Amino acid sequence: MEVKIEEAKKEKINSILSLMTKLSDYHKKIDPKYYKSGKEREESDKKRLIEHFSKKRKNQKILVAKVKNKIVGFLIGGVEKSPPYCKENKIGVIHRAYIKENFRRKGIGKLLVEELLKWFRKRKIKFVEVEVDSRNKIGIEAYKKYGFFEFHKRMRFDL
Repeated sequence: MEVKIEEAKKEKINSILSLMTKLSDYHKKIDPKYYKSGKEREESDKKRLIEHFSKKRKNQKILVAKVKNKIVGFLIGGVEKSPPYCKENKIGVIHRAYIKENFRRKGIGKLLVEELLKWFRKRKIKFVEVEVDSRNKIGIEAYKKYGFFEFHKRMRFDL
């Protein structure tokens, strides 16, 4: 199977949005009280994608994975000001990623992450972070496989 990783194009907003909806629905299943569904996020996600393409944000990257010219996954990352306790001024952040179920465990996620890491390296970024719900076993397993490790714990209290 030939996989092509490329920067997302404006014309593919709907394909990316469809995968974003699936990702949101996956999170909603993890915690229905906390997460919005894909339908609930659709408008704001579409607005953010349109904004990304219209402003050509140089500190954000949207990558897609294509098989037979069809988008089967995406990864969104960016460069951000680091927290005050970090020695570096800027860090890389992976915001969202999703691979269609029938294309998982085929190395596509790794290809997307590797491409984004190249982009971060060109920008002299030393640290890359990703926030993953602790109940998202698929995401945690994938990121650990790519070399990420746990270094913060964020906890929640429901009122």
